[in-house]
Amino acid sequence: MKRIIIFVCALAVITPALQAKGQRDGKSGNGKINVVATIFPPYDFVREVAGDRVNLAMLLPPGAESHSFEPTPQDIIKIQNCDIFIYVGGESDAWVERILESIDTSRMEIITLMDCVDVVEEVVVEGMQDEEEHDHGHSHEDEDFSREDIKDRALTDWAGDWKSVYPYLLDGTLDPVLDHKAEDGEKTAREYYEQYKTAYETDVDRISISGDSITFYRKGVPARASYVYRGTGVTDVDDGSLWVRYKFEARGTPPEGAPRYVMFSDHLHAPARSEHFHIYASNKSFDELMEDTDPVNYPTYYPAALTKDEIVEEMIGHDHEEEVEYDEHVWTSPRNAKLIVRKIADVLKERDPSNAALYEKNTVSYLAKLTELDASFQSMINGAKRKVFVFGDRFPFRYFADLYGLDYFAAFPGCSTETDASAATVAFLINKVRAESIPVVFHIELSNEKIADIICEETGAKKLILHAAHNISKRDFDRGANYYDLMSQNVLNLKEALY
Repeated sequence: MKRIIIFVCALAVITPALQAKGQRDGKSGNGKINVVATIFPPYDFVREVAGDRVNLAMLLPPGAESHSFEPTPQDIIKIQNCDIFIYVGGESDAWVERILESIDTSRMEIITLMDCVDVVEEVVVEGMQDEEEHDHGHSHEDEDFSREDIKDRALTDWAGDWKSVYPYLLDGTLDPVLDHKAEDGEKTAREYYEQYKTAYETDVDRISISGDSITFYRKGVPARASYVYRGTGVTDVDDGSLWVRYKFEARGTPPEGAPRYVMFSDHLHAPARSEHFHIYASNKSFDELMEDTDPVNYPTYYPAALTKDEIVEEMIGHDHEEEVEYDEHVWTSPRNAKLIVRKIADVLKERDPSNAALYEKNTVSYLAKLTELDASFQSMINGAKRKVFVFGDRFPFRYFADLYGLDYFAAFPGCSTETDASAATVAFLINKVRAESIPVVFHIELSNEKIADIICEETGAKKLILHAAHNISKRDFDRGANYYDLMSQNVLNLKEALY
């Protein structure tokens, strides 16, 4: 998440001053340890476990939007001086990482919520608008998609001059790519070299595509044929995704050196200019090519105009684009909340052993309440006549939906910064509510509720809140609202949607 220059400057000025002051001595002047939480859920969990035995602070002001939060100089000082610091750990917390890297954390206990549970990937479900939907140059690369989303493509999507990366693997040019993969991968750079030595192997060092013709160059000798589009070959991958290959067959009998059957794969599933591709060729049939559902040889080509260094940059950049983004809203599952509470309690007991017995007593009591909450959700959902709910808003309930086996439709993913949905997204949600006779459309806390209002006006559905407890209003904060009560109200509101 982008941060303003003022924050960077403040950090640069404050950090040396803090370091000059020296480290805290373990407890504050009132004899209590200092605990700082970035957002409401861990703040409330600490309240339940520790009560008034700690000095507790929440950085996100009540009523503020967490995804655009900017820490103040005072916030940075609070972090520097705390004994226990608790934050989520997702991409929205990039500012936290910068602060922690700039201060001495050697005497600080740090709890990351996403490290307390099994995390899941952020996904864009059917009808949902993602951050890039309005980008007309979007290439459809690396999206979740269904068979219905796959579109025909013309050979012109691959038009141009292309060169094989195989020689660059052999001469060491791609060594930085292999080193990069080895940093986060399951193999060494040498093992990746052996894998790609087989994968990229080819005697076709250059391919030129123009109109409906493809020219294959072997040691400078061209073989050209005209090709006709023959549709797609789609393979189901073990992880639930789809792999699409686009088929082209030579007209008549192709000359020696030009294969009769060719398939392109470039991570795309709809018309778009390709940035690189893998090619599969045969003189027997498409069936022969499609039988190989996990090929070890896939000759790979990049634009001939690119230099060696530019190809390395492209390949490393493509690998970065495939990094997984995880859903941050781990606390929306009551069972995840229990894991987080237990971790907080254990750290509190270790840091403040004089109050350990009280912390453990409070923890056992609170975990029992969360177990009761979980049972209430499960019992209500077990008796429901439908298992789908609709959000005219962001959707921070992925962990919740997965836990209880619910399907959902929403305007945006949970961490989206969008507030206005496209006409297509709104129309999809309206049609879904009508088609399935869904009686309730939800919004989250502190939302402008505009999308939910439109859907309800068009369908007659009732608008209700499903509180993610990401933050609460100033009024709710002052009256002592807590996670358990907010989620208990969710049981009642969700029942109206599912029954």
